[in-house]
Amino acid sequence: MRHKILALALVFSSAPLAFAAPAADDHTIKPIYDEMNPTRTKLLDEAGIAAALAELPGWGAKDGHLVRLYSFNTYADAVAFIVRISHPLEKLDHHPDLRNVYGKVSIGFTTHDQGNQISDLDVKAAKVVEAIAATFPQKK
Repeated sequence: MRHKILALALVFSSAPLAFAAPAADDHTIKPIYDEMNPTRTKLLDEAGIAAALAELPGWGAKDGHLVRLYSFNTYADAVAFIVRISHPLEKLDHHPDLRNVYGKVSIGFTTHDQGNQISDLDVKAAKVVEAIAATFPQKK
């Protein structure tokens, strides 16, 4: 049996890799999409951002991002929250910048298609996150 396992390991380890490494001098960042699509969102001006923030208590605008900090009772609650928001945000095709430190989740939305500025899609995503956050116990 031991020889069969070793032989099997040798067969798998000798298989060629399915991908090629980039050239040593290739330091470019490749976009996820073939091209940006600014027509899928509407860029918000200062008045539009202010109106959106009036509907999103606890949220702010900083450096072209809608931002919010949530404080959960436990690290596990914070991770569960992140997992819970991932599915509806995936359906929106809009993904936040996230950071979880000891149960504190910072979240930020910006629209890359609009030059890393705030758009109506950021507001829609923030509202989705707010609705889900309301179902989680949080520190006051």
